[in-house]
Amino acid sequence: MTTNPKVCSICDQRHITKPSTDWCSECNQALCTECRDVHAIIKALQHHSMVPISNYLSLGSSFSLVEGHCSLHDDKYQLFCQTHDCLLCLTCLEEHMKCEDVVRISKLTKDVKTSKNFIEAQKGLSDITLKLSKLQSHLEENLSDIKIQKESALREITQIREKMNNHLNQIENALETELCELVDNQCNNNIHLTLQEVIKEKANVEHVQQQMEDLCIYGSDLQAFFCLQKIFAKTARADQYLQTLADDGRLDKVTFTCNIVKQIPEFFENVKSLGSIQLQKIPSQITLESTKDKEAQLVGLGNISINDIKLNLVHTINLTGEFTGCCILPDETIVLCDSKYNSDCIQILHPHGELIFKIPTASSYHSDVTYIDYRTVAVSSDVQQQVHIINVDTKAMKTIPTTDSCYGITHREGSLLCCIQGKGIQSVNLLSEKSTTIVNCNLSTLSSINFAAKKIFYTNQKRNSVTCCDTEGNIIWTFRDASVVKDLRRIAVDNVGNVYIVSYSQNKLVVLSADGQQNRQLLSEKDGLLKPYAICYDKNKNRLLIFNRKNTGFLFDVAL
Repeated sequence: MTTNPKVCSICDQRHITKPSTDWCSECNQALCTECRDVHAIIKALQHHSMVPISNYLSLGSSFSLVEGHCSLHDDKYQLFCQTHDCLLCLTCLEEHMKCEDVVRISKLTKDVKTSKNFIEAQKGLSDITLKLSKLQSHLEENLSDIKIQKESALREITQIREKMNNHLNQIENALETELCELVDNQCNNNIHLTLQEVIKEKANVEHVQQQMEDLCIYGSDLQAFFCLQKIFAKTARADQYLQTLADDGRLDKVTFTCNIVKQIPEFFENVKSLGSIQLQKIPSQITLESTKDKEAQLVGLGNISINDIKLNLVHTINLTGEFTGCCILPDETIVLCDSKYNSDCIQILHPHGELIFKIPTASSYHSDVTYIDYRTVAVSSDVQQQVHIINVDTKAMKTIPTTDSCYGITHREGSLLCCIQGKGIQSVNLLSEKSTTIVNCNLSTLSSINFAAKKIFYTNQKRNSVTCCDTEGNIIWTFRDASVVKDLRRIAVDNVGNVYIVSYSQNKLVVLSADGQQNRQLLSEKDGLLKPYAICYDKNKNRLLIFNRKNTGFLFDVAL
């Protein structure tokens, strides 16, 4: 039998090469037009399934799973042994004569494509594909996070080196200036003046000495006598000048020493590197349930109803501050945006809510916070029109300007999605710091944003609306009903796309279904909500964190 489906198998066996036009799925053969016609009039073959050869070839490897002939006996499979779960040809049957549940394949193939097993097989493949896609996204996100962390670390190393260089240049220049002022302005100038006086005095004495020699050779005794008195007087003045030099210290030898601060040599001896690089593995929170165990938790599967959502209080958090944004890092550390007047800062909390430390910031009126990687967060500022990038370990900070007042902020694959007042949703690249507009709309103040499941969710506080769009800005749905929720603040999105909204003036928490068609109130003032403002969802632990505008927060386990 030919292995080339483009050539008629029957003709090929007769050493004739003719192009095939059809494929018999049961004979597993390619047929030309003439052979197809003969095939159709043979009674035993009349009900075989035929497909055009072009359709068969377009299926690629799909039919590679189909093998209708026994490889041992080169005969067609006609029976199925249910005891051994295997296909049988008539020759194979001899080894299964004692099996009681051998049945004809034709009996089992009736309505097989609509059978429970076929549907379950399809569903199983679909489930595994979704799980693999989830793992792919998880690993790609990890690679993206590592890339951002690497670039952040490289920037930090460069910055610390630049700071060290600048500081060393400053103290070097200061010491050089001190040295030059001391040596040039004081030592050299004073010694130089004294030297000039000595040279001048020496010249005067040498002149008198020359006069005396001339008198001795050419002058009379009377002339020598008259000059001798003057020479004694000049000699006395010269002796007095020499004594004066000795007495006032101008002949003291001047020297100096340069004493390098002892910490500098100790630095070279003790500091062998700028820092260290440590890999950290955080256990993955991804759960891969079997097909039969769980379907609904994968985004887009099942019929999870918001009526089934239950919130169980883990603990209440009591702090001092005025909170406008919050996020939970992968290690469960809580980061709070505290915008209390004249004391703006970022508060870092243990997972149980105890304050670890505060990071003061230069600007006022912080709006929202989101985490970029395991130890880096971004904080928006509306009045200052900028975003702070802060390392919560080193407290190092850099600033990225925004095109207008920035309110809600979230992170997406190396960029920040920002709610810019009056301009819409803008994406700010963390490396180039360039902004591009994704959604062009007239956003009001206090707008919020979240990114989940390849979708962008944002609010317009003035319109009391929540909008879901794709990454290109194409609107999928918009929810707007002031009777349900108004005066919106922050929003959060869970693992299945449900949207959680806090109402500042109504003191309540409302959840919208993933399609934006259903809503339900989950919490109210009796649950402790008093002007709720900040909210975030921990997708790893399925936990919801809510903070009132002042002082009090609540951490809930979310049961879906």
